[in-house]
Amino acid sequence: MTYGETALNQTIDRLLSDHRDLDASADGALDNLDQFHIGGADAVERLIPALALAHGDVVLDIGSGFGGPARQIARRTGNHVVGVDITPAYVDAARDLTDRAGLSDMVRFHAGDIAGLQPDPPFDAALTMHVQMNVRDKTTWFRHIAERLAPGARLVLWEVCQPHRAALPWPMPWSLDGTDSFVVSPDTLLAHVEGAGFTVIEWTNESAWVQDWITRTFASGLPAGPALPMLLDDGYTRVINYATALTNGSLEVWRGCFTKGTG
Repeated sequence: MTYGETALNQTIDRLLSDHRDLDASADGALDNLDQFHIGGADAVERLIPALALAHGDVVLDIGSGFGGPARQIARRTGNHVVGVDITPAYVDAARDLTDRAGLSDMVRFHAGDIAGLQPDPPFDAALTMHVQMNVRDKTTWFRHIAERLAPGARLVLWEVCQPHRAALPWPMPWSLDGTDSFVVSPDTLLAHVEGAGFTVIEWTNESAWVQDWITRTFASGLPAGPALPMLLDDGYTRVINYATALTNGSLEVWRGCFTKGTG
């Protein structure tokens, strides 16, 4: 199982205690620890405008991980965010970090599959970042997302694609050995989203931006901490392998914005 890390809260406690000068409630203080996707907080900033949020809108974060994007959106916009993730330990960690950040009144998390979430009323917008690579039946998965959104709601994606068949170096952030990896081409992923009833507004290859971000972020080497790889099994190896595949073109990152039909 790829997402099998345990005792995350204890690890977070230890990492943060080693950096007592870090104010967890400060804007962006935990960005190196809680962003489980390439591009970190900068990538979330690229997605926020596409959500087109109005006052009072509630956002759904599918595959919310440690909760970094959900908290960032709440801080930046003032909107409430609900995260859902299938890994209970990640949800526990997300709740802990959210409490430390003083955002528990704006951001909450549910443990379970998106198919089991029953919102009332439906959500006004949604995002998912680096999640569908673990989903085999992508059309059904995106339909489950659509069923939880209001008509006309925005869905924003930041996802990994494989432009051509190539051997990938395992482990990766989303798979330790490739057995639970279902990464597809950009065209195939787009077809799955549209097949679930979404209409495309934008579908853009962000790989050049990502490569520039990798160069800037790792110019002085891997982060010393507290940083996300410290929370993951083989964390630094997974990050290095992923960055290598993005740099040599074996993988790409695509940003998408879609709307749910009103019919």
